[in-house]
Amino acid sequence: MTRIIEASITLVAGHPERVNLVTTLLKNHQGHDYYAYERGDCWYVGLGASKSLVIDSRGQSATIIVDHEERAHPVKTSLSDVARDFLDQHWNQVGRVFGQVGFNYAAHTRGYSYSPGSWPLLALMIPRNEVILRGDQVQVIGYDSNEVLDLTASIKEASHVRVPRHIPAIGTADLSGEYTSRVQRAQAEITNGQYLKVIPSRAVDIPERVDMPGTLLQGRQSNSPSRTFCLNHAGYQATGFSPELVMSLDKGVVKTEPLAGTRSCKGTKAEVAKLRQELETDSKEIVEHVISVKEAIREIGQLCDRATVDDFMSVRERGSVQHLGSCVAGHLAPEKDMWDALNVLFPSITASGIPKQAAIEAIERLESRPRELYSGAVLMLEGSDSMEAALVLRTVFQGPDQQWIQAGAGVIAESKAARELEETCEKLASIAPYIVSESAVEEKDRREGV
Repeated sequence: MTRIIEASITLVAGHPERVNLVTTLLKNHQGHDYYAYERGDCWYVGLGASKSLVIDSRGQSATIIVDHEERAHPVKTSLSDVARDFLDQHWNQVGRVFGQVGFNYAAHTRGYSYSPGSWPLLALMIPRNEVILRGDQVQVIGYDSNEVLDLTASIKEASHVRVPRHIPAIGTADLSGEYTSRVQRAQAEITNGQYLKVIPSRAVDIPERVDMPGTLLQGRQSNSPSRTFCLNHAGYQATGFSPELVMSLDKGVVKTEPLAGTRSCKGTKAEVAKLRQELETDSKEIVEHVISVKEAIREIGQLCDRATVDDFMSVRERGSVQHLGSCVAGHLAPEKDMWDALNVLFPSITASGIPKQAAIEAIERLESRPRELYSGAVLMLEGSDSMEAALVLRTVFQGPDQQWIQAGAGVIAESKAARELEETCEKLASIAPYIVSESAVEEKDRREGV
């Protein structure tokens, strides 16, 4: 059995704050796969891939990489069974597994038709090394003593990262009127009785390559997410400030946290308070939220004997916006596991619609390009019965040839197209102002002689 190497560090006064230290770690590993995931007062950072699973955008081929040796084989079972088999064979449940689930995973798993993109439907990574930052304590875990020693030394010697705030010109207005038309088409389908609610989205392309760690540092200082993540895996990158969990499973309890109903959170205290009052009393926002919670109760009921609403319609501030949020939970049935829970609860109701099948099929019709990882999930597994799936919103995406941001709004019969468009602009304001371009970082390094 491979021996686990561990080292611990106590940070002293004057050491960079945790998000700055995470940024340093990611910048030092930009040529390698990595995940960083923030939950509460703790950061979990996986550096380098020891083993990984990547299922292609069509769900036809699974590539397993073990210590740089790559092997691909056709997918002959369900995607969740492929994931189960990979974990059974390659994970000793020491440390964490990180991953991502694309939006089209839901259509593929349910047997719906969809337009494949280029990003993986599912990817999992078991890191070579893991760094856990909690308060002033840092723990380094790995399998190679030299790598652990090098990481420990770099953390001790880390200095404050200063990222230039050169932001590409990102216009988030819908000048073509395409999104307004999309909302109106959705409302016509709702009037025809095809579904109750759908979340059409719009993508905004970014003209320059994005510095992901720099964007993480800039954006986290101005956001109040439920979870934060930054990833570089299988040739794709994303940095995001998730407002909610698609699901979590811990000690047998499965939860989902629907957020539906939105107002801006920018302005003076009085202006924000007025918007909050609007949010709490607007009939459209309340109806949208209540039907989302009702559907969450139904879905949790498929996994548990009894669903409970632990928190109902409280206001939650998430960066530039505030939402109505609830928490629905239950005890997972003994014959079910984390993948069963994910397959029921993914994609989030608040990023797809109600009923879920009709909404997923509507999104395929309404939107002009695949969502890729947008409104998918970033995963962290901590054991055979412990998983978190953070909803991928308020995120910047980067593939080999394209980078973009994306936002949507919940459309029901009572919606007004102009207000739904305004809501997408409010949500894009959580990420667009904080994007750092690679060219700006390269120019800064050139000037400083780095």
